[in-house]
Amino acid sequence: MLAIWHDVAPGKGAAVREWYGREHHFERLAIPGFLEARRFERVSGTGAEVFGTYRVAASDVLHSAAYRARVDAPSAWTLEAMGHFRNMSRTVCTITARAGRAQGGHVAVLAAAGGELAHPSSTCVSLLWLPGLLQVTALAGERQSTRVASAEQALRGGPDTQVDWALLLDVDNLDAAEQALQAAQEQTGCRHPAQFAVYRLCFAARNPS
Repeated sequence: MLAIWHDVAPGKGAAVREWYGREHHFERLAIPGFLEARRFERVSGTGAEVFGTYRVAASDVLHSAAYRARVDAPSAWTLEAMGHFRNMSRTVCTITARAGRAQGGHVAVLAAAGGELAHPSSTCVSLLWLPGLLQVTALAGERQSTRVASAEQALRGGPDTQVDWALLLDVDNLDAAEQALQAAQEQTGCRHPAQFAVYRLCFAARNPS
């Protein structure tokens, strides 16, 4: 899974949403090995304004020739939209554990960086029994080079930050999501999270093949 967090320049949120929903997500889903795209906007907590995930068949998909062709040749719309990105965090992740079978309209996200604690795969099953919780996914970050590695990354003003691990908690309502986020922090002992927020689902699509 590719996990992405970022802010947007003031007044440019609508323009970035249009680009995501009409071009960028479908451009990515057309690449072989891309399976699903989801995008969220923050409604509470501390963290980036936008959170997005791309589920892929294997991490090698994110190093494939087809993927490199896209990130090294951004469209005119991408050139414009990514210029509005701020504070970009991008991490290639391995799904280390998952409990539950449904996705929700809200997702609570707890992510750590800087070597704080090991990734908390073992907490997935225990968290699943919280009210309103539908699915818990544990991600472990795969550390990548921080150099400017593509034409798209150059548009964002330099190297992206990365996370060491993340917990994604799919929940069916905002109140339950906020409670689940607190419970996840208590169970993991993560006191200085890189991302600690509840997001509302704005976009979801799958590769039609």
